[in-house]
Amino acid sequence: MTKKKLFFVLALMLTLTGAGCITVSGGGSGSLGVYKSENKGDSWAAAMAVPTVEGIGTLAGVKTFRLHTDPSDPNTIYLASRGQGLYFTYDNGRNWKAIDAMAGKFIYGFAVDPKNKCVLYTSDGPNIYKSDDCGRTFKLTYTEQRSNQRVVSLAVDFGDTRKVYAAILGGDIMVSNDSGLSWRATKRFGTELQYLVADNFNAGRLYVATQTNGLYRSDDSGDNWTDLNEGLNAFNDSRTFYRLVLNPGQKDSLFWISKYGILRSDDAGAHWGEIKLLTPPGSVNIYAFGINPANQNELYYTGTVLGDKNTHIRSTFYKSVDGGKNWVTKKLPTNTIPAQLIIHPQRTDWLFMGFTLLN
Repeated sequence: MTKKKLFFVLALMLTLTGAGCITVSGGGSGSLGVYKSENKGDSWAAAMAVPTVEGIGTLAGVKTFRLHTDPSDPNTIYLASRGQGLYFTYDNGRNWKAIDAMAGKFIYGFAVDPKNKCVLYTSDGPNIYKSDDCGRTFKLTYTEQRSNQRVVSLAVDFGDTRKVYAAILGGDIMVSNDSGLSWRATKRFGTELQYLVADNFNAGRLYVATQTNGLYRSDDSGDNWTDLNEGLNAFNDSRTFYRLVLNPGQKDSLFWISKYGILRSDDAGAHWGEIKLLTPPGSVNIYAFGINPANQNELYYTGTVLGDKNTHIRSTFYKSVDGGKNWVTKKLPTNTIPAQLIIHPQRTDWLFMGFTLLN
């Protein structure tokens, strides 16, 4: 039997037996990896089986850095790990596969071409790699020469996918107009950057999140930038970044998750309003947040309390069905840190949560 046939036999056995998809309720096992809920967070099941030619592996020990979706394929998810490589699933988390070329790497930045799912960009810190064959092979497209810098985030423009964007930790924004073949620096913020995202509703629009100096927007592919912090300044500690989430169901709408809490803007960051949470401002770390693209009243977030040296003390899952007026709490399936939440764009009762440790 060939390796390819054996892989599919193992995947079929997994599908029939349900291995790796045991529903859990309550305190949790301490597993990492990815869990899936098919009922809007009421219960969760492990979604982390990795069929290989040697047998069925698992993501249970893999620290999630970020989860990434494929803009052209709602059933595909990529897991960027903290020093354990890059994984993908084409079947909503039932089976995962490691991308061999990224084995053992911390995946800081990752992006999928929104018009060609086989074109991938990834960063392991000093380098940017590109794949034209769905991750089978990668070629080096950029190396950062400064030893104290790294490429922390990548994005591809939704209007012109030849335009690729990169954020450097120390504050530089780089743009490639030829699908990663060459690069130029368009902005030097001079402050630490953490995250860069392209707007799927507006071609050429980008948002960049700094670590402690708030949020900026570009409407011309990174050449010029608008400071969005005036509205944030009304909220204490709101410049300290945790997450930035673009609203998948509404143009010009985004959520800024910071040390203060969760703020919402419906005019591309010009003005901000507070979402009232059960947790007081500044009392928890919010790393996972999601909004139902088909129902703007359904909101989810997690609150995490950390101890000395970022040890995990506890985390709780919060859910609202009335736009944040009222919240209910739910138990998480594991007692590790919820790193990111994504909602299936079509089957919006399906939630995916990646878990990690910070120490």
